[in-house]
Amino acid sequence: MRTEVALIILGMAGVTYLTRAAATLALRDRPLPARAERWLRHVPLAILAALAIPGLLFTGGAVDLPRLAPRLVGGLLTFWLVRRTRNLFVAVAAGVLAYLGALRLLT
Repeated sequence: MRTEVALIILGMAGVTYLTRAAATLALRDRPLPARAERWLRHVPLAILAALAIPGLLFTGGAVDLPRLAPRLVGGLLTFWLVRRTRNLFVAVAAGVLAYLGALRLLT
């Protein structure tokens, strides 16, 4: 690896760490308002959706419904089961099985 690349990566890591550490240190003795805590509870779900939804909806940068259908079946079932049961393991296992079944039936 070139020295410049390593220095850039280290610099970005340092800036990221310092901005987070500064915010944490500034707020460590002050509780967050209830409204901010409620809002922050939604951040992990929003990040997960931002990571998962493009993979469910797009194939090669475009929507291709025949190739998309098995992923949608598995993804929607997983989402529904997680909301219903709150058991991530069961939901993901059922979603994978649904995806594989739909893949076999539709292709």
